[in-house]
Amino acid sequence: MAVARSTTTRQRLGPAIRPLTNSGRETLAALGFLGPGLIAFLAFSLGPATYSLFVGFTKWNGLSTPVWVGLQNYVELAGDPLFRTAVRNTAAFTALFVALVGITSTGLAVLLNRQAFGTSVVRFLWFLPIVTDMVSVSLVWTWIYHFRFGVLNFLLGLVGIPPQAWLGDKNLALISLVILSVWRWTGYYAIIILAGLQGVPNDLYEAAHIDGANRWQSFTRITLPLISPAIFFVIMIAMMSSFQVFEQMWVMTRGGPEDATISIAMFLYIEGFQFLNMGYASAVAWVLFLIIFALTFLNWRLRGRWVHEG
Repeated sequence: MAVARSTTTRQRLGPAIRPLTNSGRETLAALGFLGPGLIAFLAFSLGPATYSLFVGFTKWNGLSTPVWVGLQNYVELAGDPLFRTAVRNTAAFTALFVALVGITSTGLAVLLNRQAFGTSVVRFLWFLPIVTDMVSVSLVWTWIYHFRFGVLNFLLGLVGIPPQAWLGDKNLALISLVILSVWRWTGYYAIIILAGLQGVPNDLYEAAHIDGANRWQSFTRITLPLISPAIFFVIMIAMMSSFQVFEQMWVMTRGGPEDATISIAMFLYIEGFQFLNMGYASAVAWVLFLIIFALTFLNWRLRGRWVHEG
C-alpha cells in the first residue's frame, strides 16, 4: 500500500529533475558570460543600426515624428554633386593610404624583425602614435604643415625649396592627410606583420642560401608568400578604416580647400548634426556600409590569387 502511494505521488509531481551534465554546466556558464555582451550588442549596436535603416526611408530632423518618404533620400543622394565629390575623395584617400601603409608597414616589420640593440625601444616608439588621440595628433600636424611657421616648410627652406600650402592647396591637401595617416598607422600594422614574420622558419632561409638565393630572392620567394595572410589582414582593416576617415579632415581642413578633402563620413556628419537632416544622413551611412561591404567581399573573393594559405 505504501509503495502504491509513493508511485502515485511521483506521477502527480511529474518526472524528477535530472542533474546537469558537464556539457550543460559549460553551456550555462558560457551563456552567463556572453549574455551581458550580447544584450549590450543588441541594445547599443544592432538596435540603433536597424532603426537607422528605417530612418533612411524617412524625412526626420531628430526631434519631430519621422515622415515616410520611401527611396527619396537615396534618389537625392545619387544626384548630389557634393556626395559624389565626397565619394571620390574617400576613394582616392583609401587607395593612396592602403598602398603606402602596406609598403611602409611591411618594410618596417622587416627592419624590426632583426636582432639589434634597442629594437624593443624602436618598436615602442613606432607603436606610440596609435595610442595617441587622433585629434591631438591632427593639431600637432597642423602646426607641422603651417605655411609660415611649420617645421616642414622650415626644413624645405634649408635646401632652397619655397614654402608650400600643404593644407591650403587642393592638390596637396589630400596627400598631406594621407601622409599623416600613414605615419600614425604604420607602427600598428607593422606589429601585425612582424608577428607573421616571426613565424617564418629559419630553415627555409638556410636552404635558400645553400641553393644560391640572394636576399631579395629570399624575400620575394619565401618571406612575402608566408606573410601574405598578415598583409591581407592589414589591407582589409586599413581599407575599412580609411573609408570611415573623419577626424583629421575635420580638425585640419574642414573639408577644404574647395571640398578637396571632404569625406563620406564628414558629409554624413554635416548632414546629420549640422543640418539635422537625419533621414538623409542615415541613407549616407547605409550607402557607406554597402560600399565597405562590397569591397570587403571582393577582396575576400580575390585573396586566393595572392594569399598563401598552405
